[in-house]
Amino acid sequence: MHLPPLIPPASITPYLSCSGVISCTNAEIRTLARSITANGIDDIDRARILYTWVRDSIAHSVDVGQTNLFWNASDVLTAGHGLCFGKSHLLVALCRALGIPAGLCYQRVRREDGSFVLHGLCAVYYEQIDKWVRLDPRGNKPGISAEFSIDSEQIAYEPSYDGEWLDQHIYPEPWHEVTHLVEVSRDVLQFIHNSGGIRSPPVNQV
Repeated sequence: MHLPPLIPPASITPYLSCSGVISCTNAEIRTLARSITANGIDDIDRARILYTWVRDSIAHSVDVGQTNLFWNASDVLTAGHGLCFGKSHLLVALCRALGIPAGLCYQRVRREDGSFVLHGLCAVYYEQIDKWVRLDPRGNKPGISAEFSIDSEQIAYEPSYDGEWLDQHIYPEPWHEVTHLVEVSRDVLQFIHNSGGIRSPPVNQV
């Protein structure tokens, strides 16, 4: 895919920190990150292993008919499913647990009925090649194919319609506007619907 280039952040430090959402100090997350990457040869290979595991082992809530909304990385791991946002939080937490800088990205996507929703994905920094690369752990299905690559980013949704956008910034924590939607949405479907009200990226939130 030909995607707009990422804008590298000024400092790596915030992209290694842990929080309530990006719970990279959680014992289960730290243990999982170490165990499944034990044979990884470098940080790029370890990121590939983590990405593939989250993409394929943690279900997308809508794909499996789940309505409970899980947001924090540790909760998504325990539940075994999450929306694109929750899965991204988990992937970022797993990367940071290994000292691999990672952050969050967002895009606006048009659905088949013409409505819009917000989509969450990630970006990971590879020190060996001094490069940030987008990774989309949403989960593949017919019509959606995201893959790991350090050369040609392949995300779930390529922006191609009027009204769509892919933010070029990388965020250390979720947008405040999106976090607020978690607080006011009763379930997965209402959250998805409400996310369509976010029409542009935030200002001065990086």
